[in-house]
Amino acid sequence: MSPVATLPPLWEHQQRAVDFALERKATLLHYGMGTGKSRIAIEIARQTGARKILVLCPLSVCDAWLDQFVTFGRDFRVAVLNKGTVARKAKYAKGMSETALAHGEALVVVVNYESARNNPLAAWLSAQKFDLLILDESHRIKSPSGTTSRWVSRLAQTCGKRLALTGTPMPHSPLDIYAQFRSLDPKIFGWSFVAFRKRFAVMGGFQNKQVTAYQNMPDLQARMARITVQADRSVLDLPDATHQRRVVDLSPKARRMYAEMESDFCTSVREGEVTAANALVKLLRLQQMTSGRVTVETDTDSSLVKVDDAKEKALVDLLTDLPADEPVVIFGRFRADIASAHAAAKAVGRASLELSGQRRELKEWQQGVAPVLAVQIQSGGTGIDLTRAAIVCFLSTGFSLGDYEQALARNHRPGQTRNVSYYHFVARDTVDEQVYGALRARKQVVEAVLDGIHRGDA
Repeated sequence: MSPVATLPPLWEHQQRAVDFALERKATLLHYGMGTGKSRIAIEIARQTGARKILVLCPLSVCDAWLDQFVTFGRDFRVAVLNKGTVARKAKYAKGMSETALAHGEALVVVVNYESARNNPLAAWLSAQKFDLLILDESHRIKSPSGTTSRWVSRLAQTCGKRLALTGTPMPHSPLDIYAQFRSLDPKIFGWSFVAFRKRFAVMGGFQNKQVTAYQNMPDLQARMARITVQADRSVLDLPDATHQRRVVDLSPKARRMYAEMESDFCTSVREGEVTAANALVKLLRLQQMTSGRVTVETDTDSSLVKVDDAKEKALVDLLTDLPADEPVVIFGRFRADIASAHAAAKAVGRASLELSGQRRELKEWQQGVAPVLAVQIQSGGTGIDLTRAAIVCFLSTGFSLGDYEQALARNHRPGQTRNVSYYHFVARDTVDEQVYGALRARKQVVEAVLDGIHRGDA
């Protein structure tokens, strides 16, 4: 019996997506996290008879694609290019291509976006004329002027069928969709971002260079609907998820520093001076301050200084109320949050591990080495499984709706058997409240645009 025959059947929403994509040269698969987008892509590759497939994805997801092909695409030879120099990756890809050809096998090349655009690998990829191009987490190429985004749009024109996968096609605004469609089907929105922006955005503000509103959204929606199929996470039979806020009050010292930073762009502490050269840095410093630690500068150095422990104490209170062996994931934007997570775990006598740019201890946590995992959002928001925990804490988050929703979906996804509780730690009367308000506002704009586009669950 063929290995393919032993595969479980597609879910109904997966089959509908496959049927939709088979009728089109390009498809944007807007499916929520955990709905099985990679399984859909592999089935499309199989049913179209693709012999050469290129998967572009974030670096952290490369190995996950190998696992998916081992599970659902055992009749493909897979070359994962996530180690060594670009030259070494190119050499390995060529070797795997020759081996696949000699054995009459279909070849899958998996590589991260940034490596793919660099020579000699870029030149080799461009010359292959892949039958199927899969852009995983396609919102990663949303910047119209980005070097990687522009290169992908050129590469895509050399490929046959094109498939973009994302749970958050508009992580910041409706304008995020342009560069993704430029790679999928440039006829839909054209090759000029300036013309696209003029059509769908209202400009104003400083030197008339800021987007103040959006317009012609029905037209945007109609154009997207030509090649977009979507299904949200409601198609999944998942346990419930609840959200709670834990509001904390900064100490008098931290409140004074916060007020001075907010009004004067600088505040002094005994160790030196905290400054904000512009509004963006000011916003970052304010949010960093609500996490209890700030960067202070002296004449010769800068360092991270602890100025408040309100969130850390609130986290200790939460952990104290949980069983000692209860798995907990603690997300944060800053190193300060990671430090607070470890300190709180230590205070209640629990071991903690970390997933960040500095430490990669996910597997140890999944194996039960420690109950607490401290995660930097940008390091642990995409392509990982955190379903061991049903308790999730957010000490801070950035302004990216995409990063935030990706983080939420790491725990509330297939494989989760318990109701998930999210705890959001918010400092009263601070930028924390503005951050959550901004995320909610963006979500409303994005949902309004996507509402009504063909759904795989309807």
